[in-house]
Amino acid sequence: MSTEHEQQPAYQNYPAMPPAQPAPWSPGMPPSYGMPAGPYGMPPSPYGMRPGVNGFAIASLVLGILAPFSGLVLGLVFGIIALVGIRRTGERGRGMAITGIVLSSLWILLVVAIVVFAVIAAATDPTRTSSSGANTSYNFKPGQCFDRDNTSKAVTVRDCGQPHDAEVFAVEPLSATSFPGTAAVQAVGRSRCTADSDQFLTPGMNYPDIEVLYLYPQQASWTHGDRSVKCYFANATGAKMTGHVKDTGVPYNADQKRYLDAVAPYNKIVDEEENAETFAEEHDVAVRSVPVVQQEIAALQAGPWPAAVQPSVDKLVAAKQQELADRQRAAAATDEDSLDDALDDADSHDGSVEAKAVRTALHLPAG
Repeated sequence: MSTEHEQQPAYQNYPAMPPAQPAPWSPGMPPSYGMPAGPYGMPPSPYGMRPGVNGFAIASLVLGILAPFSGLVLGLVFGIIALVGIRRTGERGRGMAITGIVLSSLWILLVVAIVVFAVIAAATDPTRTSSSGANTSYNFKPGQCFDRDNTSKAVTVRDCGQPHDAEVFAVEPLSATSFPGTAAVQAVGRSRCTADSDQFLTPGMNYPDIEVLYLYPQQASWTHGDRSVKCYFANATGAKMTGHVKDTGVPYNADQKRYLDAVAPYNKIVDEEENAETFAEEHDVAVRSVPVVQQEIAALQAGPWPAAVQPSVDKLVAAKQQELADRQRAAAATDEDSLDDALDDADSHDGSVEAKAVRTALHLPAG
């Protein structure tokens, strides 16, 4: 058996490869840098400019501080405009705008409070004085009824068909061009309101619990155009009234009528005395008042009066006798000072307190 050796392939002899060169980044060689880098780009832009302060914010702050002198609402309006603008543009001044709004709001609240206080004070301010000693402020018409607060003296119009404190029955204008003085205004109230009440009430009827009172202007209210006296009825006991006074009267009895007839001439002469202005006029009234007082005393002494009334009548007669002596001195006076002194004494002895007691005992209005 012959054995054949397998023929190995013949390889072509190639030239030897040169030794491997290190790669550019291999440790054997220094690194080869590429092309030099170009120049750096443009330097970064500087930080953005700081935003300005909103002009409306500044204006709001200034107006908020000076609100009473520059307009109350402008500071508030400018502050709101500033906040809207700042939110949109990013401007500064938000704190100033808010401060301006707060200050303006405080000023507005303060002014509103002052106005409200002034209105309330005006409504309760004693610009008028009542003959009953009550101060009040109002503008009534005849036929109106009202309540009066005992503390503030403020008055409120009421329906006369409902319980009320008083009823206005007349308004008497005052014709003076300048304030005539408290005494003169009171004299008008006493004389005119008494006369008006007689016309308003049912003739021949007695209103025992009703007082005739009046409100009259003082210097302060006169300067504000208050030029009238308001006459009104009120219950002498302070109780509420319902309905109109003229519908509540009762007939006079004999004693009541006799007393009213006895004092009527005296009341008339006193009204004349209060309206006298010159020495001659005052002296003339003083002379004529002497027989009037004498007649009044005689009528009161004539009696008899009911047992419950007689003691009060006796006290009134004693007071009238003192007044008579004073009026006799006034009638004999030859100068103004003597006349005034005598009439002042007569006024202090006019028996007004005793007369009120008689009227109360007779169930007559206080008068």
